[in-house]
Amino acid sequence: MPLHENGEKQESGSKPSTPEKRQCWVVLVLRVLALCATVSATVVMALNKETKTIVLATIGTTPIKATLNAKFQYTKAFVFFVIAYGIGSIHNLLVLVATLFPHKFDFKGLRLLLITITDMLQQVLQLQWRSWG
Repeated sequence: MPLHENGEKQESGSKPSTPEKRQCWVVLVLRVLALCATVSATVVMALNKETKTIVLATIGTTPIKATLNAKFQYTKAFVFFVIAYGIGSIHNLLVLVATLFPHKFDFKGLRLLLITITDMLQQVLQLQWRSWG
């Protein structure tokens, strides 16, 4: 039986998996999860609307009611949240495409550096919404 690089026996018919191939799949799965998370956060926040009816006063036996609506547009922090996570969704989609087709988006070997820098910028943008209150 052939041996792996680390000295373990390899079963016949199976191919050794390289760490680069496993790392590529892990990055791909994490990118898809990040895309799903940012898209779901954006959609939930943008489509969320709450309506509450409260009783202001009672005259005799007739209650006077008021209906209050709450949307994300009413608070600037939530508007920033929706915009930041919308940008994050687009960013994750573009990086996922660049990861799936690396030969088309290499930019003279700067692809990984550009992805790292834009990931850090996106993280800063998504964490800044807490300071908008």
